[in-house]
Amino acid sequence: MAPSAFERDLGKSIRSRLGDETKVVRFGDDDGVNDCFIVSGFNCPIEGVTSYSSIGLSRTTQKLGIADVRVELITACASGTPHVDNLMASCVFECFRNGTNISYGSLITNIVSQYRISDTLRHVTFVSPFLWHGFNRLEVGAQDIHFLLMLPISESEKIFAENNGIDALENVFNKAQIDIYDVHRSSIIS
Repeated sequence: MAPSAFERDLGKSIRSRLGDETKVVRFGDDDGVNDCFIVSGFNCPIEGVTSYSSIGLSRTTQKLGIADVRVELITACASGTPHVDNLMASCVFECFRNGTNISYGSLITNIVSQYRISDTLRHVTFVSPFLWHGFNRLEVGAQDIHFLLMLPISESEKIFAENNGIDALENVFNKAQIDIYDVHRSSIIS
């Protein structure tokens, strides 16, 4: 499916924030029913790191408390890490196919392990996109699009978040100064 006019405008806005060297790739699910686009921005937000953003998740609304919001995903990883774009597309398809709500602190379990890109991290959670300026909310046309950072986490970190909440997990991450660009980082919770 070709991108809608809104998706083209959203893509232009995302690309302008991810630097001079970007590319956009269309991904389709295994059934050929759903698709999305993933923008890659090289050496963003720092040298040696690639940022990825979805275009298409915002076709559906997500629940944030009682509010309906339009959401897209963003993440960053050491350049050369394979399948990060596939992982992000799979999160979008998890929402489309299974109705998974993607909001601050929500989890998608065992999705990282499907791509075997990490021996230590298996799941993803979603937090504020603090790495990039101007990615909390973008206004595109008449739509407000909110961005969430897709953050790979370990099994013990997932359990900690389920028991203590995402804010507590973020506090632990901040104190430990984790390298969120490293999908091979050790779990900080044992």
